[in-house]
Amino acid sequence: MAALFSYNFRYDDNAYETETSHKQADVENSIGRYYLKYVDPATLPAGGDIDDSRHRLLRARHEQFLRDALHGMSSGSVSLDASQPWLAFWTLNSLDILGCEVDPRLRRRALDTVRRMQAPGGGYAGGAGQLPHLAGSFAAVMALVLVGGRDAYESIDRDAMYNWIMTMKRPDGSFAMHTDGEVDVRGVYCALTIASILNIMTPELVAGAAQFIARCQTFEGGLGPYPGVEAHGGYTLCGLAALEILGRTDVLDLGRLARWMAARQLPFEGGFNGRTNKLVDGCYSYWVGGAFPLLQKALRRSRRDGYLYERAALQRYVLACCQDMQTGGLRDKPGKRPDLYHTMYCLLGLSLSQHYTGVEPDEIISNTTAIYSVPARMMQWGPLPAGSEVLGSQPNDVKPVHPVYGVPLTPLAKCVQYFYALPPRAASLE
Repeated sequence: MAALFSYNFRYDDNAYETETSHKQADVENSIGRYYLKYVDPATLPAGGDIDDSRHRLLRARHEQFLRDALHGMSSGSVSLDASQPWLAFWTLNSLDILGCEVDPRLRRRALDTVRRMQAPGGGYAGGAGQLPHLAGSFAAVMALVLVGGRDAYESIDRDAMYNWIMTMKRPDGSFAMHTDGEVDVRGVYCALTIASILNIMTPELVAGAAQFIARCQTFEGGLGPYPGVEAHGGYTLCGLAALEILGRTDVLDLGRLARWMAARQLPFEGGFNGRTNKLVDGCYSYWVGGAFPLLQKALRRSRRDGYLYERAALQRYVLACCQDMQTGGLRDKPGKRPDLYHTMYCLLGLSLSQHYTGVEPDEIISNTTAIYSVPARMMQWGPLPAGSEVLGSQPNDVKPVHPVYGVPLTPLAKCVQYFYALPPRAASLE
């Protein structure tokens, strides 16, 4: 059955016009022009049938966009000087998700770049000579996961990393992003992601983290950056993923969370926004769309129960509206320029909507205190049989990714296997 195109699905401002409603109308009009390219004109009087078989993932152009970025960025990118580990992560991960080969010279360049960002006292900075930062440390570790190999893994000073992370720890269970820096859910996610990969989890590190995240859930149902602040898609995924690492998604009101997340998918656009009454943005294909597999598991839903959002509609938005047909790369929405950030997060959302990635309810590991329950729980994740739904032709298919870590499954499994062959820092998480 063909998907229905209709302007009746647009936002209704109930005749109360605001600056926000005007922007919403502009975005819907621009997206409508893209979708109309896939509609049979003869069907428009009845709404319009979208021919989804015509959607194509522009692999070659995206690969060239990414490889061009590796050879040097323009002077306009100077604002990214404090995001150098992120540039490596966004680029390497996007290439891997697309199934592109990365030659040994590029891997060596990435390793050398990231290694220079490691601070003597632990953690990674966003650039040479800068303060170590939890977000930069997350990006650096994930880039090294993608580089792979013993030399990449051994370049990480695990003891210094642990000691530095513990200096970021706060009494309420949260983490500061850097010395005297802001405190929010991102810090918990970054700290637990790094610790769970490097096998440096301890009771002291995880103490109070689940309770802090629970306090960040708002009356709407999503999670804000810290208690008392508006719910936001990015913080919701970070909080939910951190709780999945801990095995403690039970601390949230999952019904309210499900309603808020489902409301983020916009009926006309098909993509997600990150907050109530905000515009669609391709990056939320992951920050909200990627949180649904975590919610599915927390609710103990199986593949047979189906997803809680419309997978095909999200893929349609990414493929029809987020790809730059001229330069390659992916973007926020039509009219925006593509960039490395949106390229990776659009591809992550595309992957998790194509592959039903999850854990069947009867296989869920309930142990939350044993050190080795952490990698066992993380490595349970995978694409479930007969769960794929690829919009357009089969060549649009990209690699499955892990919803917690946001990278393809194979390099993650190799990295976890390496670090969990090393002695843990604690016997249990109690």
